[in-house]
Formats: sequence, structure tokens, C-alpha cells
Amino acid sequence: MKDYTLEQKQQLRDKIIALQEASGLSGNNFAVQRLGFSNGSKFSHIRNNWDKQGMVGADTWEVIEKYVSKTEDYVGVPTANLKKVWETCERAYSLKKPMAVVGDGGFGKTFSLEKYQEYNERNKRFKVVYFDASMVKTNKQFIAGLMQALDCHKPGTMAAQLRVMREFVTKKDILITVDEVSSLESHNITIIKDVMTAFKDLVGIVFAGTPYFINNLNRGAIRDRHLFSETRDRLFMLPEQLNKPTDEEALAIFKANGITTSEELDIVMGRLPEFKSHSWLAKRTFRGIKDCIDMIKMSNIPSINYNNLQL
Repeated sequence: MKDYTLEQKQQLRDKIIALQEASGLSGNNFAVQRLGFSNGSKFSHIRNNWDKQGMVGADTWEVIEKYVSKTEDYVGVPTANLKKVWETCERAYSLKKPMAVVGDGGFGKTFSLEKYQEYNERNKRFKVVYFDASMVKTNKQFIAGLMQALDCHKPGTMAAQLRVMREFVTKKDILITVDEVSSLESHNITIIKDVMTAFKDLVGIVFAGTPYFINNLNRGAIRDRHLFSETRDRLFMLPEQLNKPTDEEALAIFKANGITTSEELDIVMGRLPEFKSHSWLAKRTFRGIKDCIDMIKMSNIPSINYNNLQL
């Protein structure tokens, strides 16, 4: 495990406190919701006892360093897709309806949802509950994961757990966002019908996933498979469709992330035929743009001097 110097600890401590204060969350809530600590009181030690021997472990500093690096690693801009996701969230919250956002991988669904959550926390608006369903394979896992995201988990049957969640959200001013809902394959997707029914007129929900999510519902409904039509019909309005980034958006993101020289921009924007495979045009997604940013950063890493190296 990495050893951190006192100077490194102070830098990490100052950066994480600045991020916590900007988030609008309390130290305890930030530690749990952002850093994934089971004990929120750990943040107090980070703030006040960071320089005392044995009070903050190396594993904690490692988590902080990864989080700080993530926040400094990429700067986003308000793209058309981000605006679509945010506007869908606003409508779902205001109307207390279930809505959907659909886009291919790398179109910015997760980034937009996470930034919307941060925006609401920073401006002390309503609470946005974010649930990542990417690892879910069964209905039971989906319900349990949603309960954990809501922080109201109790063991029991799925029917009983849905009642617990309904009672819980009745008392809250929240929006629920479910990312990677397309991980629910085939008939498992119909579990969201029970969720939408339980939360009806109580809380807004935004489901985000790849086109498989809606295509799966449509195919099942056409074949008159059990509950597919009922599930699809409970979604309020048609899903919001996300699109590929535009050249203008790619350029704005590159500049926001410090890529400003004409030489670098010519490469990442695909203006040079010989470097087109290294440009964002080789992967026309926001993930492809991020890969180009990382490529430029990688090219600036000092190389090892192998002269007279003995192994």
C-alpha cells in the first residue's frame, strides 16, 4: 500500500474538504455518499486529525486520492445530451412521473446524471438518489440495490420491500435516477412496473439505459409477452433519445480540458488524415473524446531514460 508523506496528506485533505464544501453535503453524508465509507464520522478525522499518527489510514488516503483524481481528470461542458438528461430529470421531479433516457454507450448518460445530482446538492435543492444497476442480474438484486440507494434497506419479500420503499419516499422530497437499467435482460425488465406502481404520484423516476432497454420492452409487447405492454405503458411520454457528440461539442470539451494548441487540436479533432485513427472520430462518443484527452496527457508523461540502464 502506498506511503503518503505529510505534505501529500495535507494536499489531499485540503482538496477533499474543498470538494465536500462545494457539494453542499455534510461531512458525514459526503463520506458515505461520495467516498463510499460505511462510517460517516471518518470525515471528521480527515478534517481534524489528518496529521496525527494512526488516525487516518493509508487505505483512506488512497480512496481520497482516487476521488480527487476523478474530479480533476475531466471537465465537462453543457452538451445537448446533458441538457436532455437534466430536463428529463426536472420534468420527472416536477410531475412525479417515471421517464426514460436512452442512448448508446459513451453518450454521457452516467456523467449527466452524476452532475445533475451534484448540481442539486451544491444548490441545496431536492435530493437526487442515484442507483447504478449495471451489476444487477435478478429482480431481487434490483429491489435490494434500489433500497440500499434509498438508504431504507430491510430484508423480506420483494412485495414487502416495495411497501417499505413506498412508505419511505412518501416522506421525502427526492428524485430517483436508475442508471444502466438495460442490464435487466429479457423478462427481468418488467420489475420496473412494480417499482413505478409503488411510487405512482409520489416521486419522479428517471430510467437511463442503452436502446436495448426500450427495444426489449417493444419486442415483448409486440409478442404479447406477460407484463411487457403494461411496463412500457407506465413510462410517461416517449423516451428521450440521446445523440452522438457534435464536432462543436468535442472542440469545446477539448479546450475545457486544456487542449488548446493548434497541433494538439488538429490531432484530436481528426484534421490530419495520418492521425485520424488517433482522433475522436475513431470513436464518436463522449468516451472517445475522453480517450483523446487521456492520450494527450499520456504523451506529456516524461519518458524513462534507458541509457546505461542496468537490470
